[in-house]
Amino acid sequence: MEKVRVARSLVRSLLEFSKDQHPNEMLVLLRGKKQRDALFVHQVVFAPFMISSPNSSAFNPYQVPADPSIVGTAHSHPSGFGRPSLQDLLHLYGSVMLIVSYPYSSSADVSAYDAEGRPLQLEVLEDE
Repeated sequence: MEKVRVARSLVRSLLEFSKDQHPNEMLVLLRGKKQRDALFVHQVVFAPFMISSPNSSAFNPYQVPADPSIVGTAHSHPSGFGRPSLQDLLHLYGSVMLIVSYPYSSSADVSAYDAEGRPLQLEVLEDE
């Protein structure tokens, strides 16, 4: 998989939630499905008992019901640095991670990565 597709409205929601949580990190689970050469993310799910600080966010994966449609996570980086940290890679839940970087102003502030930390193409789709 080399591409992640996300609806523009979902990207706007991630940007707004990141702004609301700033200066703390935000964290949500991503629900999606594989489509040919890409992963289509169509919904966010709030992680149960998520905790957050300016330097990290976390949840207990044992509190998440078994759900094969959860394909990864999205979280913010209040620092503005849009690359995954070692901690991000060590605690990845699913196969993809979206990082929303400060100043949370447009889809250019959202980056996609695979489980190895390799950048993925992020395609923002117009809402239907």
